[in-house]
Amino acid sequence: MKLTKTKFFKLLFCPTLFLVAIVLWRSSSRLTAFVLLVALAISYFHFLLSSRTIWMRLIFVSFLIAVFLPIDVSLQNYPGPPRFVPYVMGLTNGDRARKGEVMLGGCMVRGNEPRWVWVW
Repeated sequence: MKLTKTKFFKLLFCPTLFLVAIVLWRSSSRLTAFVLLVALAISYFHFLLSSRTIWMRLIFVSFLIAVFLPIDVSLQNYPGPPRFVPYVMGLTNGDRARKGEVMLGGCMVRGNEPRWVWVW
């Protein structure tokens, strides 16, 4: 019998990986990772119905890549055309942010912030 067809895998291992994914997303709080986290939840329910893991594996690997990439996407409206801007943490001059040259991230540094953010 394949491992993916066992009750242990379906009811314990996969939800545990999903909880680990939630913790990783909360530590990075990236929009692209959140979209993939929702897709991962949907693929888990698809897995419960069909016992096929290919989509779940692909989305989980994509999620891990999105959590640790140095870029992210922002939904904030910035002046100018769509582009990548540096993501700056800590106390900085607000003039550069008002001009749309940087995106301010606040003063609480977690260590896994993106370096660049796509704004439009």
